Amino acid sequence: MWGIVFVVLLVASAAMVSVPTAADSGDRIAAFYSDHGSVIAIQQLVAILALGAFILFALSLPPNRWLRRTLWVLVALELVTNIVPLLILIAARSPDAAHTWTSVEDIADDLFSIAIALFVAAATISQPLWMRIVGYAVAAVNVLRGVGDPLGYTALDAIAPLAFVAFVLVLSVKLLVQPVSRPT
Repeated sequence: MWGIVFVVLLVASAAMVSVPTAADSGDRIAAFYSDHGSVIAIQQLVAILALGAFILFALSLPPNRWLRRTLWVLVALELVTNIVPLLILIAARSPDAAHTWTSVEDIADDLFSIAIALFVAAATISQPLWMRIVGYAVAAVNVLRGVGDPLGYTALDAIAPLAFVAFVLVLSVKLLVQPVSRPT
């Protein structure tokens, strides 16, 4: 159930606004944050609530050696991607500062994609073959996005996060239909 709550909150957050990237000029970034500050702040709050639901979802999965480790790496990087826009709102009044912080956020986002891949691979270790194949495909797309984005390859910028959201939704439904039996 928490995976579905995560998906709903994440979609709501993503629908609010799309923040600029470092490919934009510092002037455009600063103006965007100035014009959309309250929406960006609300978006980050909703994203943090979504992260809480995601943590509960992840902790409900069958444990394995890598699951919690990859979860906490993913959580840390997601928090960076939430905190940087708030820092831009609060402290980055100049276009140069806004651009610098946006570059930091872009790097964190690329690392976050790789963390998603690691988490998805860990989450599917004890799943049936079909779910592992889906998970590995999602992981591959996210690694390609995380590595390709700094090199200017942005074709997966929308596809990789959507693949992850779809993965969480499918795994959540699977777990609702076939709950995990835990030893007592």
